[in-house]
Amino acid sequence: MNPIKNTTLLDAVAMAIQYEKDCFDFYLKNFESSKEGSSVKEFFQQLAEDGDEHIKLIQDMYKELSGGVAFPNLKQLGEIHKFHATAIFKVMKKIERNVSKAVTDDQDKIEKAMRAAEDARDFYNKMKDKFPAPDIKLLFKRLADYNEENRLMMEAQYGFITQKDKPDYYWDDEELVKQSK
Repeated sequence: MNPIKNTTLLDAVAMAIQYEKDCFDFYLKNFESSKEGSSVKEFFQQLAEDGDEHIKLIQDMYKELSGGVAFPNLKQLGEIHKFHATAIFKVMKKIERNVSKAVTDDQDKIEKAMRAAEDARDFYNKMKDKFPAPDIKLLFKRLADYNEENRLMMEAQYGFITQKDKPDYYWDDEELVKQSK
């Protein structure tokens, strides 16, 4: 196994894409197990739909950081098949503890999603400091920032579902509408 410091930009991007795929599966499971018509079901549907966009965003970051080289097709790239043996993949698997567990309670679903975003943010922040290569540092910084933005969105949804006397959807809350004018 190569040490983490030998991680290439391609390894780092492949790891981030794998994590996004695992999050997509987690969001989809939560969507499928949520009550029909609930704001939580819609929230997880949106998170799952955003998964493809997130992977495209990571691939675009790779293209930018690699000087215009398009991200390779992972199924056709022989070295990435060995990716599951890399140090960074093994470290990343440790933070996936939140997205691998099934839950049924809406509040718990969002709490786990927030913890997953926090763990990913913290992981990426720690990783960016371990690499001398500026392209990998920048990739990890952007991924940390992205996960913090997701965490804040999840925190807002959590606040909404835990508040008392609320409308069905936060955008239907007349007080919020008045405040925004």
